[in-house]
Amino acid sequence: MNARSVNNYESYAEFYDSWQDSWPESVMTPCVNMLADIAAGRPTLELAVGTGRIALPLSQRGIEVSGVDLSEAMLARLRRKPGADKLSIKLGNMADVPFEGPFGLIYCVASFEYLVTQDDQLRFFANVEKRLATGGSIVIQTIIPNEAIFSNDFRLNRMSDLPSGEDEMASVMLMGVKGDPVAQILDQRIMVLGEKPQVFRHKIRFVWPNELDLLARSAGLSLHARWSNWQRESFGSTSRLVISEYRRA
Repeated sequence: MNARSVNNYESYAEFYDSWQDSWPESVMTPCVNMLADIAAGRPTLELAVGTGRIALPLSQRGIEVSGVDLSEAMLARLRRKPGADKLSIKLGNMADVPFEGPFGLIYCVASFEYLVTQDDQLRFFANVEKRLATGGSIVIQTIIPNEAIFSNDFRLNRMSDLPSGEDEMASVMLMGVKGDPVAQILDQRIMVLGEKPQVFRHKIRFVWPNELDLLARSAGLSLHARWSNWQRESFGSTSRLVISEYRRA
């Protein structure tokens, strides 16, 4: 049995929704609730909108939502979903923020680290700041990597079991991670083992919270609040998830 290797998100979109369907409501509902609360009815922009797992339920709250993504395949899946006609969607690089704005909320959930150079991350913040409305917020979810960042070999972890239909073989999702602590790069390989095994490879550049604050400060933004999850629990030394809200200084 040979797994097909895929190096971009055009094919990654094939199973992306199945993976997201395995996420519990205890994660997604608080995320949408918090973003809706911060948006407070104002126009909102999602950077790296993907297939709309957040943008669509947020739009159902009566919020005007726009979104940008680098993958046409992701956006094609989004456009086929109910309610997608209410979104304003563009194909492009999220660091360029290809919308005029202004937006009361701009958010990026679990995608900021796909900007794999510090220059791109700086450009991201500079362009976000230009499109924020007065009193607007930028919310970013990042991670604090585990000990895998110090490993020179791939470490394999089971991520989830993917849901399957009546005529489909159940799939198991594994992730192998190799870290480079100097470049702050995590080389990730996602393996979907099922009827049609596939391997997806991508890299992220993780940022420590204090570096994220400096990147934001370079664009005239300052930290307003930070939490360890979407339930707004306090961030601490043992937290692995980082949710940061920035506003103009």
